[in-house]
Amino acid sequence: MTTSPAFVPAQLVGRQAVLDTLDGLVHRLQDGVSDIAVITGPVGSGRSAVLERAVERARSSGLAAGVARCSPRESQLPYGAITQLLGTLCGPSRIGALACGIGPASRPTDTVARMCDTLLALSAGRPVLLAVDDLHLADPHSLRRLVDLIDRARQGAVLAVVTSPVPVRQVLAAAGARPSVPRPVHTLRLDPLTTAEARGLVESRVGHPVPPPVLTVAGIADRSPAVLHAVADRINALGRPLDTDAVPQLIAAARTTWSARALNTIHGLPKNVVALLHATTVGGRHVQPARLAALTGLDATALADAVDALRACGLLADTDPPRLRHPWFADEVVAGMSGPERDRLHRRAAWLDGQEGSGVGTVAEMPGDATALVCPWTASDHTDSACARPPQAVDLATATLRHSLCEPVTETERAGRLIRLAAAEAAIAPQASDGRLRQVMLRHLSRATWPHVLHAADLLLGRGDAETARWVIADVHQRALTEIPDDELRPLRALGRLAHKEKGGLPLVAPPPLHSDRPGHPAQSAVLAWTLATRGEDRAQALELARAALDEPESVPYMCRLAAARALLCADDVPTALVRLDAVAADAHRDNAVAAAAQALLSRAEAEVRHGRGEEAMLPLNAAKAALPPASWHSLLAPRLAGAEILALVRCGRVDEARSASERARSRPEGHSVTMAFLLYARAELALIDGDAARALLLLEECGRVLRAKRWRNPMLIPWRSTAAVAHHHLGAPVIADELLAKELDVAERWGTREAFIALRARTHEALARHGVDVPWASGPDIPPAAPDETAPEPEVLTPSERDVAAFVVEGLANREISRRLGLATRTVELRLTNVYRKLGIKGRAALVARLRARQEDA
Repeated sequence: MTTSPAFVPAQLVGRQAVLDTLDGLVHRLQDGVSDIAVITGPVGSGRSAVLERAVERARSSGLAAGVARCSPRESQLPYGAITQLLGTLCGPSRIGALACGIGPASRPTDTVARMCDTLLALSAGRPVLLAVDDLHLADPHSLRRLVDLIDRARQGAVLAVVTSPVPVRQVLAAAGARPSVPRPVHTLRLDPLTTAEARGLVESRVGHPVPPPVLTVAGIADRSPAVLHAVADRINALGRPLDTDAVPQLIAAARTTWSARALNTIHGLPKNVVALLHATTVGGRHVQPARLAALTGLDATALADAVDALRACGLLADTDPPRLRHPWFADEVVAGMSGPERDRLHRRAAWLDGQEGSGVGTVAEMPGDATALVCPWTASDHTDSACARPPQAVDLATATLRHSLCEPVTETERAGRLIRLAAAEAAIAPQASDGRLRQVMLRHLSRATWPHVLHAADLLLGRGDAETARWVIADVHQRALTEIPDDELRPLRALGRLAHKEKGGLPLVAPPPLHSDRPGHPAQSAVLAWTLATRGEDRAQALELARAALDEPESVPYMCRLAAARALLCADDVPTALVRLDAVAADAHRDNAVAAAAQALLSRAEAEVRHGRGEEAMLPLNAAKAALPPASWHSLLAPRLAGAEILALVRCGRVDEARSASERARSRPEGHSVTMAFLLYARAELALIDGDAARALLLLEECGRVLRAKRWRNPMLIPWRSTAAVAHHHLGAPVIADELLAKELDVAERWGTREAFIALRARTHEALARHGVDVPWASGPDIPPAAPDETAPEPEVLTPSERDVAAFVVEGLANREISRRLGLATRTVELRLTNVYRKLGIKGRAALVARLRARQEDA
């Protein structure tokens, strides 16, 4: 039996209503009234902390309390929970006397009966609290005896308080423990914290205010207290102010905490619930309820109960058909299945396909079938729907390929089959596809398999998960140093550098691959060209490097070729870039690299948007979504797709559809990578069109922050300052607008694309003007912006007291809070703010925040 763990006092933010109810039940217990309460809630919601608080309150009131904390290990010990309850209610001498009274010839049932009778005797004439944490992990013997105890507790008052993430009726039914008489139960649900509660919890734990991105991290696991505690602890461990690179480390801490608790929850779920979780994970997002029932063998009632249980645990989203709440958890679930379990599930899926009328080829025939899953795309026809294979055929192909992995083959053949399977699964089971690629890289690294390892790294990065690709590539590079020649390692280094440019910053398990600024391989030339282009440095060298890399396509990974083509777009070599993008898309389609092909099409669509050609942009966008359905795009890449679609629709004049696309993007999890800047910018244009300049400015400032954090300074990528100037114009800050326009033009001029950028900016402003946005600079592309007013007042003209008030406004504090912090009357704060606005020539808080933040970041 495991030792009961000591509980750490928890901050029970947002749980006051539940605590008040439990206090009321404890008072009823003192009055001799028996009750049953169930504390339920999703993973990490704080069930154990709330139960511990109830036990403390009962003991402080002089009540006896028996506590049992169940665990996966305890679930294997008969009567483990009963033993814990008895051990916490009786002193050592009482337990010793009980043990001495049980003879060596006593049967186990006699021993348990005496234990239960002792518990009943303890409750006679006095109130007793029986607290069982994680009831779903209790052993079946204890569950049945607990029900019997509660039924028989008539001589005294008993308050039974248990925690369980799944409905108790399902837990008891699985153990065959049913009360003889139905009893009323108080169900206390712990909901996710509100945004304000989440902020309060984190800030109270770290001891200082935290920026908004931390709360976004909390959203990874639905603002659960356990995850928030882990995030706060990681902040404290950093020991430095939070910056952009710290946010992905917080994401890693949040995911680890949530996954660990979710896996612990899975151990105690009923078999039918676990079966549904496995089927949902392996089947992917397209699996309908009827197919799930066939895969699991559950009838309609059992399937509905299993869905309810998984949703109550927070493992499934409230969608139809059911799917995992967090797609990245699929890898954890699959890893927890045994090989035979996965094989049985795959074989049953293949058998169901056969029952539905699909012809099943032999395993030897499958590589050719898988190769034909996606037809080649050509630049002349972006919307050829004939290339799409029916989902049923794709499922059949992947099921048979999975089965082929059971055959005895060489390591090189196995790596090749895994890559073919990953390519086939990319559109229907992207998480499983990513897992195959990681398996090739981490488990099949050898001299013979190196080409497959390099190809897997390219495909993994093509999916958009730059965070995972970065640390996997770093790990592979570290282990390959001793057996792979340096010349063959260089393309992997290039991919690692490319992943680093777009990652969020997940901690590495190995040092990052070194990448020289003097490239010795075409792949490295491509990445260096893209680096120079994003920074707006040395256009001539960037052009030379990009063209050199694209002249040797056979030796350059797809993602590096894409980087080189995007560098050409930034350098205004548009015709060459479009031809190269078409070539990458066609080659990637022939190779079943659907994610890389979709990215090439996306880059082509973005180029068309920059030139104001909305209808032409929609063609490659639709082709990209046909190759890789939007739901299968990784959360770190999906914002870029959504941003391109919104802007293309705006350029087409279809603003209502653009708003709908923006709303659809909100329903998907948003990762922390530089691609988020593209969606922020697109939403800012919509906000301007809707007349909300203040919101547009906030979005654009965040867009600029994301780009600056990655040193992406080239305005040919996103002209966010030009659009921010429009917002400032609407907010009554023309001086700031002129400064932004001048600074942006200066960067473009130093990069060498002054005229191209003026044309790009003019097209952007004209598009906004067509939708009713007042843009004073939309008169023509050749008119440069006004020079900044050198006499414009600087923040230094403010008095120290005015600067203090302005600083708190930048932090987001309201006037009342500022007055409290500074010990001033609210009216005094208002007067000082009025002076600040007058001196700086601006109107309103949004303009003040934007002005001061811009100056701080420029400094």
